[in-house]
Amino acid sequence: MKIVLFITTLLIVAPSFATPNNVFNPGFSSFKVTVQGVDNYYEVLALSAMPKETLHIKSSTDTSISVVAGSLKKKTNNRWEWTAPTKSGLYPVVITPSTGKGMTLNVFVLRPASDIKKGKLDGYHIGPYPSKPFKNLATYHAPRGYLEVTRANKHTLVSPHFTLEQFLCKLPAVNGKKFIVLTTTLILKLERILQAVNNDGFSAESLYIMSGYRTPFYNRSIGSKRHSRHIYGDAVDIYIDVAPEDGVIDDLNKDGKINRKDAAVLYDLIERLSQHESWGMGGLGEYEATSTHGPFVHVDSRGYRARWGKPSATY
Repeated sequence: MKIVLFITTLLIVAPSFATPNNVFNPGFSSFKVTVQGVDNYYEVLALSAMPKETLHIKSSTDTSISVVAGSLKKKTNNRWEWTAPTKSGLYPVVITPSTGKGMTLNVFVLRPASDIKKGKLDGYHIGPYPSKPFKNLATYHAPRGYLEVTRANKHTLVSPHFTLEQFLCKLPAVNGKKFIVLTTTLILKLERILQAVNNDGFSAESLYIMSGYRTPFYNRSIGSKRHSRHIYGDAVDIYIDVAPEDGVIDDLNKDGKINRKDAAVLYDLIERLSQHESWGMGGLGEYEATSTHGPFVHVDSRGYRARWGKPSATY
């Protein structure tokens, strides 16, 4: 069976240096786990699977694995197979080494897209995806399933510094539930950005996500582009909001003003990260303030390089 992990070739860079003044903790585990060909070094990471699909897990060291449901089979050489249960929900897979920090894979078993009736999933308005993928790219196919978010699981960590709640669509919940798409690729990129932010001297425990997943219905209601990466769960609009925490980007260039030049600082930082082979192809954009929001940066994992906005060099 093919597991729906929503990942490309992005790899995490293993810890090889200390963060400034040891203030920021990247949240690395003491070993590496490879899931479906993707290396993970973090203590916690969220993955998505369709009902009854199988995760192939390989550890870099001797480990034990515990699960709360599904079928677990041990293979040879620290290899495991975990088959997801039929019912949607959160099913943590806890991987424990003989020494050092362990790892939790927060696996969300998705609600199949086939459960959508008249554009709604349990009353929550999803809306139609484009009938043909943009440029016939695989990253523009409609999602096969949706992650069900409730009051009980919305605070779940999807990585050491991000929670499920940060990525929710702004559409109101229906009967206490929302549904989203969230890619592992995006989560890994955000952790790398956050680590780079702290290494550059900006102390932040997370990034402010102004916009994460959007259902096609909501995306259309705000006038966004039909093929916006936000509807595919691998795009965010972000900024740093720490000092002070006031709902707008911080004065990152220290000129005493809050404007697009501050977004340019974050843009340039991410552009430097994108030069690494392990980053993976995607979009990067920079936006100025409007009457409804301050400056921000857009990041996505569309599978090909795209850039817009003006880099700081033009200011």
